[in-house]
Amino acid sequence: MAKRVILAVAGAGKTYHICHEIQPDKRNLIVAFTRDNIKNIQNELLRAYGEIPEMTRVMTFDSFVYHMLIRPYEASIFEFFGEEYKFDETSITLKKPPQQRIKVNGREVPNRKYKKKEFLQHYMDERKQYYCETLSELAMYVKQGRDSLVRTAAEKLNLFFDNVLIDEFQDFRENDYELIVKLSKYLKNIILVGDYYQHSVSGQNNSGKPFKKAKTEICYDDFIEELRGERFDIDKTSLIHSRRCSEEICSFVRNKLGIQIQSAGINSGSVIRPLNIQEILDDKNIVKLVYENASRYSFRAVNWSYSKGDTYETTCVILNGSTKKLLEDTFLASTLKTATLNKLYVALTRSKGDLYIVTPDEFEDIKEKYYK
Repeated sequence: MAKRVILAVAGAGKTYHICHEIQPDKRNLIVAFTRDNIKNIQNELLRAYGEIPEMTRVMTFDSFVYHMLIRPYEASIFEFFGEEYKFDETSITLKKPPQQRIKVNGREVPNRKYKKKEFLQHYMDERKQYYCETLSELAMYVKQGRDSLVRTAAEKLNLFFDNVLIDEFQDFRENDYELIVKLSKYLKNIILVGDYYQHSVSGQNNSGKPFKKAKTEICYDDFIEELRGERFDIDKTSLIHSRRCSEEICSFVRNKLGIQIQSAGINSGSVIRPLNIQEILDDKNIVKLVYENASRYSFRAVNWSYSKGDTYETTCVILNGSTKKLLEDTFLASTLKTATLNKLYVALTRSKGDLYIVTPDEFEDIKEKYYK
């Protein structure tokens, strides 16, 4: 059995690696967090093999849980909860399940619509639609005799797939993460690929296990030890070289943020302090990366967090208040909140070419000119 985690850096080609790691004549299941990830994987498979290999299946995580872990076992799931089962076509809903408590007239009270996890209605609405948010929780809660549903499903998956590969694993949290770990105990071959320092960057799914316990942030070394405790082999070298960023940019990130990113030497680019900031802001070919509120400006702007996964020819990163000392010798990355550090890392590693950096004080003098 192979259980491996590949820790990547920005621009190392995670999707490329996954698509070229598979053997096209093997039965492969590739799982990703978002539909955008799925599209990127499908496009890379087409580039690599001219078509998506016949025995390779690509699915979003939610679709995987529903179609592989829930749907085939619905009769058993309904029986587990003491509910009558009829073979009707179920589905997934993106609406939120009822919360345990709600606010009424300014105070919190118990929500009558909320059902405890011991009831099927905790996981499913009145129209027999599973709440997407509780799919993983449901899969882990149900037992089949003395075995868990997870173990039963994983052993069946081994009959249909030789390899399971999960992309952007750093985006999985709480029950979703727990489910992956539980599945890994029974799957024959599973590979997780992701970048620790790109966690907590997106606008959703940012908190909780494995990167936070209560109010304590889990550091890089502790995260690796946790994975080793789950008996994963850790690969920190295969995807340490960025195919996007130049050595000068990688060196800047290493020195300032302490993140061990190396350059593959494919592209050239410099870290530049512009003399004429207005000229940079007016250049439509340069993408301006701002901490937030990108839509406020008339120039081509993207929020740091929204740029995750993107590659641009040239970028200009406009620093915010907490990162304004980045260019000073006394700057310490340890003073930043984890989410801010990770967003800054994402922003600094989007350019194939030059990276311009503007301080908030410099931007403050002229930003009103660019308000929409």
